Amino acid sequence: MSTGHLARKRSSSSSSRPPIRASPPVAQPQLEHEFDPCAATASIFLYAQGSSIICLHHDTLAIDRRFDLHQERILFLSVDNVSERGAGRLVVSYDAGQTAIVWDLFTGDEIARFASYEPIRVASWMKNGNVAFGNSQGNVILFEPSTSEHVSARTIFDPITAIAPAADCQTYALGSEFDGMED
Repeated sequence: MSTGHLARKRSSSSSSRPPIRASPPVAQPQLEHEFDPCAATASIFLYAQGSSIICLHHDTLAIDRRFDLHQERILFLSVDNVSERGAGRLVVSYDAGQTAIVWDLFTGDEIARFASYEPIRVASWMKNGNVAFGNSQGNVILFEPSTSEHVSARTIFDPITAIAPAADCQTYALGSEFDGMED
């Protein structure tokens, strides 16, 4: 083996090619908002349209009901498909006015209402029938719809963007906007 210095050489081609020119950047279209909130049960598809929620049957797409109790644009929906109490019957919806409403999908009745101090970013139903909210300050808020009571716990110092409660209803996997890079 030799320990000599390696030299790099430019290869030349015998054919002449036109020079490559960079194309001007293509402008990306600006979207008003990313997606319309939606959720589903085994038989009903729900989607938000402004401050209303439209409930459609999966097989026919016939409108079953319309839920109109929000005053502002709905930001997200979550259906309770995990607890025995909810069993695809309870829905939580959250609007731009920082109000979450838990309602009965079958009757359209409001079950509970929660007004948050800080913007909520995500909600997930737990096996015990409670809702776990994640907010913009890194707090997890546990809300019990049957009593309208809640408890808040500080977890991280970044906005929570995903929350997945474990079956024990005491442990959570959290996602945040933190990129792991410090200045």
